[in-house]
Amino acid sequence: MIGFLPKIGRYLFSLTTIILYERSIRDMASLHVRSARGLPCRELLPQDRPAFESLLAVQRMQESFFQPVFGIEDVDGRLIRGERCFVCEDAGRMAGYMWFSALETYVAEIDATPRLIDGDVYVYNVYVGQEYRGRNIAPSILAAASRVFLREGFGRFLLLTMSWNENMRRTLDKAKFLRVGSVSAGYLATFRFSINTCGKFSISNHSGPFAFYRKLFRKAAAALSIVVAATRGRMV
Repeated sequence: MIGFLPKIGRYLFSLTTIILYERSIRDMASLHVRSARGLPCRELLPQDRPAFESLLAVQRMQESFFQPVFGIEDVDGRLIRGERCFVCEDAGRMAGYMWFSALETYVAEIDATPRLIDGDVYVYNVYVGQEYRGRNIAPSILAAASRVFLREGFGRFLLLTMSWNENMRRTLDKAKFLRVGSVSAGYLATFRFSINTCGKFSISNHSGPFAFYRKLFRKAAAALSIVVAATRGRMV
């Protein structure tokens, strides 16, 4: 019962806010950004799989809020789809990673998909190991990636981050990203709502105002089908 109440409570009122930042890739590529000790940043290669898997294992063990939302098998799938990952390495170890996609990518926190235009690159799933924080790792990865994407004709980085993530905000300030606006989504008295203050930047929502009731209907239908199946089994 105790665990049930919070689940119901989130449908009475809940609010998740993410902040949208943007940065010209050309301007980002012109910055002279280096990590402490000059650790190299580059695109992930197939032979990096064991080192990347080790970093994911460390992330799962050490982090509470920043648990990885994907596994090493998902890495292969993302790369096949055309998404890309840039990393910072330290003598064969991975110090951090950052994912980039010119494809529209679902954002689970707000149950929506940002709409990209030609030339946009969406930046997501940023992580830097605890022992490497404060060493300019994330801005260095961004700078390295920007030089690659600039050569390929891309023009703008877009990044969404949770409103409470102060570490990422400081990283984006260092990299001179501009805040565009915010997207808030949640429930009010069981009705789903979404507020987009990002101007022309559009978000495609996957949940309508009656999402809560659709979930209830699906669960009720599933429970009923189990009862019907059990009844038929006893009648045979």
